Amino acid sequence: MKLNFAPELIHLYGPFGIHSYGLFIALGILISIIVMRQNKRFTAMHLENSYLDIVVVGIIAGCIGGRALEVISEPALYPTWHDCFALWEGGFSVLGSILGVIIIVPAYLKKIGIPILPLFDLIGIYAPLLQSIARLGCFTAGCCYGIATTSSCAVIYTNPNTLAAYGIPVHPTQLYSSALLFILFIFMYFVGQRIFTKKGELFSAYLVGAALERFIVDFWRAERIMINSYLSFHQCVALGIIAAILLINGIVKAYPKNKK
Repeated sequence: MKLNFAPELIHLYGPFGIHSYGLFIALGILISIIVMRQNKRFTAMHLENSYLDIVVVGIIAGCIGGRALEVISEPALYPTWHDCFALWEGGFSVLGSILGVIIIVPAYLKKIGIPILPLFDLIGIYAPLLQSIARLGCFTAGCCYGIATTSSCAVIYTNPNTLAAYGIPVHPTQLYSSALLFILFIFMYFVGQRIFTKKGELFSAYLVGAALERFIVDFWRAERIMINSYLSFHQCVALGIIAAILLINGIVKAYPKNKK
């Protein structure tokens, strides 16, 4: 299948414009918020007057974390300090964005008196939906494209302005990610809410699922940053997240608060 997507939809001024990637992220945020507001957990936490502020803080935290991990993984692409802050030029790591939210948002929640784990459990249900929609933006922009293939599912980018390899049949890894993340959302919504009842379990399940998605799809992604002959940098980060979640949950179960 040949694709002629243009990553920039509307040019505004200089380096600024409306890009398909940003449009799908905004769409993902909007849809996930609309659906999240229907959840009884949202109502029980009385988030009506604070959720927009939390979203803004989350977006900022995601941008900081996503950019930081991208710079760490590919420092050669950011030779000067101001290149690190040129966010309009793209370059974000989804795993970094997740870590940024985990590190920064709890401090804000504590400040405004919102319980951290219950809110993160709520986020864990709908974050895969947001990511699934956002990955469609990656598909239109050509970023995160796959390795060359002769399979029937291959796509060919014919617009030279996209970030993908031009004119070469490649794996549509963005669609692989989008599909897996949507499946994760379906699981979290219909199954996860029923079987993960303790505080923090839903969010932990989301983190493991999101890390597994990246670990699996990365085998077909082009321009992998290899650590060794088998694993990429982001796969190692994904494994680290999974290991950390399993370790923390193991410690919590071994030493519950009421154990004396």
